[in-house]
Amino acid sequence: MNNRPTLDQWINEKVNAAGIDGLENLAVYQLERINSTLEHACQNSLHYRTRIGRKKLSSLQELSQIPFTSPSDLQTDPYGMLCVHPNEVARIVTLNTSGSTGPSKRVFFTEEDLALCRDFFHYGMQCLVNAKDTVGILFPHETPASVGDQLIKGLERLGSRTVPLYSLSSDDVLANIETHGITSLAGMPGQMSLLAEKFPHIKSVKTVLLSADFVSDKVRNTILQAWGSEVFEHYGMTEMGLGCAVSCEHQLGYHVREADLYLEIIDPISGRPLPDGEWGEIVFTSLTRVGMPFIRYRTGDISRWKTERCSCGSKLRLLDYIQDRNVKKGG
Repeated sequence: MNNRPTLDQWINEKVNAAGIDGLENLAVYQLERINSTLEHACQNSLHYRTRIGRKKLSSLQELSQIPFTSPSDLQTDPYGMLCVHPNEVARIVTLNTSGSTGPSKRVFFTEEDLALCRDFFHYGMQCLVNAKDTVGILFPHETPASVGDQLIKGLERLGSRTVPLYSLSSDDVLANIETHGITSLAGMPGQMSLLAEKFPHIKSVKTVLLSADFVSDKVRNTILQAWGSEVFEHYGMTEMGLGCAVSCEHQLGYHVREADLYLEIIDPISGRPLPDGEWGEIVFTSLTRVGMPFIRYRTGDISRWKTERCSCGSKLRLLDYIQDRNVKKGG
């Protein structure tokens, strides 16, 4: 299936709804949203009020003057970063930090924040499925507002059928694929690769969405050779509101939900912003988050803004695939 929808129309509508004329003025929208986020955070969060104070930027370049927020800030002072009354919190996600004996990270969501996530899943999944598809969900879904639950709700808005598959044995997953005629699967790279190796005869699965871990060429090739499926990647983290970017059919990198998140690429040692084309650490700032906005949050993930546009015709910048943290990437 060619000429799938991109994120452009959705983002264009969000920019227009803010009274700004289209994607050509996306930077104007982003600057306004960053200033609104700074005002909201510094008025309502002790952490940000102490760290940043009152700031209003006159250009996106001035954002580099704002201090970074780190995962350790989230570990040590999550309630200090909260910008709403605790009664307005609809979900709390606790993240255990790998290799650390310190406190866990706690991320707070209002119902409005969760709706933004569902909105992204609704539009982002159109890059690989439509209302005629049946999607098997291999992510946890039992907990309300979990990733799998949000994905299911986003797909229901699209009109796609969904079949929850999390916690099933591989044989039961196969049985569901055959019984329901599943045409697309969404899950983690490791589990998808194992399924492809065990059941290479599956032919109904036309597209696969991989998320929540690094996607190696080996995993991609295993799925492609077994099923002949198109392999798409989603990049996101809980702090980003559970979703950030998704690849399109040309699979040259990620298209970012740039109306909700502003991404910078920085030198991980000096902290200075890097130009397009150079590899560095992703830092993001929330543009629409209410409960717990993140301002210049260091992700530890390595990528770059590609200098070329995507072949799909999107006007959005193209973020290169996230690199394995165990592989050092040169300039």
